Amino acid sequence: MDLSAALKRFYKSVDIMEDKGGFRVTLDGRQLKSPAKRSLLLPTKSLAEKLAEEWDAQEEHIYPLTMPMMGLASTAVDRIGQLRDGVIEQIAKYAETDLICYWTDTPEDLAQRQAETWTPYLEWVKQRVNVELKTQTGILHVQQPKESIIRFTDIITNFNDWELAGLSSATHCTGSLVLGLALIEGHIDSHKAFEDSQVDETYQIEQWGEDWEATERREVLRKDLASVSTWISLLND
Repeated sequence: MDLSAALKRFYKSVDIMEDKGGFRVTLDGRQLKSPAKRSLLLPTKSLAEKLAEEWDAQEEHIYPLTMPMMGLASTAVDRIGQLRDGVIEQIAKYAETDLICYWTDTPEDLAQRQAETWTPYLEWVKQRVNVELKTQTGILHVQQPKESIIRFTDIITNFNDWELAGLSSATHCTGSLVLGLALIEGHIDSHKAFEDSQVDETYQIEQWGEDWEATERREVLRKDLASVSTWISLLND
């Protein structure tokens, strides 16, 4: 990491305090704020304790990439809190190009693997939220029913800003709104979300091996999904 670009640790003590409607993290008695200087009133004590733990773990310099919960909290306050409607629309759009709706026809063993992995999710989302999605073989765009997109939008709208931060990250990581919802709602864990979003990539690795860039990229996705899982757990604690 580039030490010249890192902010030096400017505080000694990290604590949490209860406030009206939630909890706050304090650095040397001063309330922690978001990168945009907005108030960070956290909804649960467990989340506040985890953020405090991240800040306390910083040593001589502060590295934001080592604080995933702080990153998600900042997203909830600085992005979703200010641009909620746009974020909801952006997340819902994933349903129009959802990963699990685009299957291959060749090679046959990959096609079978996709079907075995993704069909249960299509059945789950139909049963869970009454949304039916069409699948497409090949790269041509499949037009999803307008009613399905509207239904997804209604579902997403019911999430609060904190939950939306997790859903947005999970959907982006997997390329699938369905997988994102399955993770957020506890239908699957982060390991399965990763594995089932990487069916094509895993197949290619099995055939041709894995290069270091792919390994690094997959590890980042794995960690990000694990962070989302932790985030949701802390919100519900």
